[in-house]
Order: sequence, then C-alpha cells, then structure tokens
Amino acid sequence: MDLFDKMQNINKFYRINKKTHSIDEKKEFSKVRSTLAKYNLPTRCFDDNLVNLIINEDYDKSSINGSNPYIAGFYYYKTNTLNMPSNNDDLIHELFHIASNDFEKKDNLLGCEIKRTHGKFGTSLNEGIVDYFTLLTSDSYKSKYAVESFFASYISKIYGMDIFKEFFNGNAIDFYSSFKQDEVFIRNIVSLLDKYHSKIQSFYNNGKITIEISDSVSDAFIDCVCEFIKLLELKKEDESEFLNSLSSLLSVEDNNYINLINGLFSFSEYKSREKVISVIKEEVDMEGFNL
Repeated sequence: MDLFDKMQNINKFYRINKKTHSIDEKKEFSKVRSTLAKYNLPTRCFDDNLVNLIINEDYDKSSINGSNPYIAGFYYYKTNTLNMPSNNDDLIHELFHIASNDFEKKDNLLGCEIKRTHGKFGTSLNEGIVDYFTLLTSDSYKSKYAVESFFASYISKIYGMDIFKEFFNGNAIDFYSSFKQDEVFIRNIVSLLDKYHSKIQSFYNNGKITIEISDSVSDAFIDCVCEFIKLLELKKEDESEFLNSLSSLLSVEDNNYINLINGLFSFSEYKSREKVISVIKEEVDMEGFNL
C-alpha cells in the first residue's frame, strides 16, 4: 500500500465517522502518522485499524472511572473500538495505542504486552512508550504516565528508535527479542515497572492515599530505578545523568500526574521526593555502582 492509498484510507475513515469527528481532529491522525514515519517506524497497524475503527459515540469517562481526572479516553484493542477522549492531546495518546495493535492477531495484546495466567506483563512500558511518542508529537501534552514514559525515553536513548519497530508491529515477543543479550534484563526491569504501575492504579481505584499504598509505590519505584541503573552501568551509560534527569522530572509542578506521585511519596516512610532519590543513591552505592 503506497502513501496515496494510506491517505485515502484516512479519508475513508472520516467519511464513515463524520458524525463523531470534526475536521480539526483529522490533523491529529496525520500528526501520529508523521511521527511514526519520521522515525522510520511501521504504520501498517495504524493504517489498517484506522479504516475499520469503531467510535463509541456514547462514551462518558465518568462511567468508567468516576471522577478520575487522569484518564480521558480508552482504546479497546479486541474490537478496535475508541472511546473518544475529551481533547486532542489525549486523542493522540489513544491513536498510538491503535498504531501498536495488530488486530488480525486475535490473541494479541497491545505493543509490548504479553498474556499471563494472572494479568498482563508489560502494561507499564506499553503506556510509557505510547506516552513518550505522544510527547514527541505534541508540545502541549502533559504526560499521564510520567515515570513510565521517562523509562521509555531512556530505552530509546540507549538502543535507538529502531528498538520500537516490533512494538508498532504489535509483536511483543519480537519486541523483547530485539534487545538480544539484554532481553532478560529488560524483562526484569519491566516486571518491576509493572509493580510500580499497578500500585499507582490501585490508588486510582481506591481513591484515597493510605500509608500502605504510598510505601508500596515508593518501594516499587526505588527497585525499578535501581535495576535500570544496573542496565546503564552494563551499557556504559551515565547513571548520574539519569538520576539527575529523573529528579528534574519529579520537580515539575504543573503536571497533575507528577504532583500525584510526589504526594504519594510524601505520605510514605521516605517522606519526600528528595528522600526517595537519596535512598536510591544509597542503594546503588551499596550495590557497588559509582555515582
């Protein structure tokens, strides 16, 4: 399928869904495709899914998450259905999910997710990669998965953008295999990131901060960061730069998601973001890594 045919598919999508989409939103679809093309990443899944995408016109975020202010839309990969987000930046995030879904593989999950007996593996990194690409596409977007997208950005820094090719082919097994000798290391990091991610989600579902949730968020965060620093050492990357960048990320004051994370830290035994970073440095030093 050449570029002309792909653009025709986008036009076909808008004709089918013209009642639920404004002409302005067409720009967001083009932006997503342009970002993928810019980094020479596959667009097959995006192009194929866009033609047959189902729009849920009755979508109401309050019916899914109550008054949760952090989630504005949802893409259901099994039926290629988009619950329409409330603004274009959130729409871009959902479109990158669409771009990582190989819908023809009926037993497939999104991007880098793998089925397990209990739950899914890789949900955290999946959201992180999608949010990272949303940030690359939109200057105004404020990350909904700040820590997860930070790890995704560092993966791109270490391995280059080509590492995401199988992610956007919707092939999780090949995605992890792309890391070659580092695959076991990456899977371990993702497993720890999943723990952090699930703890944050448990707060969403619970709706209030508790000492137990705050401590478990901090513990999972520290474990994941320390394991990633081991990978940086292995790859001869500057772990001090990584920690400084992470500390700077958590200092942002105009992002509700980051404020939430820091709020959870402040209720934990570590008391504050600064203490969390301090503990990480101490644990890394104990492991024998130089900072």
